[in-house]
Amino acid sequence: MDHLLIPADAEQMASERRKAKMLKRSQWWKNRIGEGKCAYCGQRTPPDALTMDHVQPLIRGGRSTRGNCVPACRTCNEKKQNLPAEAWKAYLAAITPT
Repeated sequence: MDHLLIPADAEQMASERRKAKMLKRSQWWKNRIGEGKCAYCGQRTPPDALTMDHVQPLIRGGRSTRGNCVPACRTCNEKKQNLPAEAWKAYLAAITPT
């Protein structure tokens, strides 16, 4: 499946990054990372090692909202890059032995 890149303008990207920083300070985010689990691979990860990932990447028009941000281990977050979450999950499923 081809994933269209919907470029966000610099002002929108800066605004969404500011919102993400605020969201990281919220009790909601602290509760999410407190579970200590990557939303993609399910690996148990210390809360301070989890990163915030945008399910729909900002560069593809995603927003910094509770519904679009999940805790991810550093490996998943770095490898997912600008893919939508569905594409990353499909990739993980394809490489994970059953």
